[in-house]
Amino acid sequence: MDPVPPPPHPGDVVIALDVGDARIGVARGEVGSPFAFGRGTIPGGNDAATLVRLTELLERERASRLLLGLPLRTDGRDSAQTTSVRALAERLRGLAVPVELVDERFTTQAAQRRVRGSGLPRGKRQEKGRLDEASAVLILEGWLTRYARPAVPPEGDAPA
Repeated sequence: MDPVPPPPHPGDVVIALDVGDARIGVARGEVGSPFAFGRGTIPGGNDAATLVRLTELLERERASRLLLGLPLRTDGRDSAQTTSVRALAERLRGLAVPVELVDERFTTQAAQRRVRGSGLPRGKRQEKGRLDEASAVLILEGWLTRYARPAVPPEGDAPA
């Protein structure tokens, strides 16, 4: 069973990762906002160099939480990649921020649709890492939606 991190606070900076063997897509967002922004990719792996890059990223972004997309099979079972992501999460739990695993099923397909419809020229859409970054953004946006601030109508516009 994965440990349950403490609840987030409004304004907390959250980093999400779409972990792959070749690359790790990165996104950044803040609790209280439903928006996430891509931060590119870093080389993949579960080695000391990856941990150094992730530590530097968390410090640079002043992150207070780290999300890792968990690539479960469509039936909810683990796959070989799921095992790899869980191992990386265990290594990252030694860092100073809570680490949380987030179900990322169907994220890649949604990211492919988003990238195709982005209006970018074909060459830009096909750049290595574009899909990984878009997947990290979707993972984070889904998570942030749970903690977004409710819309507050301006004074005087309250329903009667």
